[in-house]
Amino acid sequence: MKYKSVNDLKTIALKDARLTLAVMSSDQLRLNVEGPVIRGDNPNNNRYEDMYCVLMELLFDQVDVKGFVLQGYKYYDADGKLLETVPDRPLTPQEQRDSLLFNDNAWVFSLDQNEDGIWRLVYDLEEEGTVNTYEIRFTFKDCIASWDRFSGPVEG
Repeated sequence: MKYKSVNDLKTIALKDARLTLAVMSSDQLRLNVEGPVIRGDNPNNNRYEDMYCVLMELLFDQVDVKGFVLQGYKYYDADGKLLETVPDRPLTPQEQRDSLLFNDNAWVFSLDQNEDGIWRLVYDLEEEGTVNTYEIRFTFKDCIASWDRFSGPVEG
């Protein structure tokens, strides 16, 4: 890959990027995403404006997964009255593997870090006409983002 950014996730935005691959091993997490944004303050971005890239590989090393859940929800009626609350549900190891298998039907909602230093990847996955939202909470030692080319500036 032509461009590389090490431990600099604050200059990369994955919101609304398509998640095309996720592979989790005992100590690594590899993600391939289509359409992430390289922010203007990324050292590789010599145009100094937010730019899309076609395909990015993110490799997280020495990953420690703190939680992997199917996010819950609250269901309200038209008057704003709470009808049902479904809590987050921790996933079994098999469900975790299944939620990482997708083809053109997974989209990143967010990748952010909380005040305790734990990163949170939230993504939507459409399965048989239903959209489920998954959340992986993890820490890592190093992250390498690499990509081949920029594809154009982010409009408005």
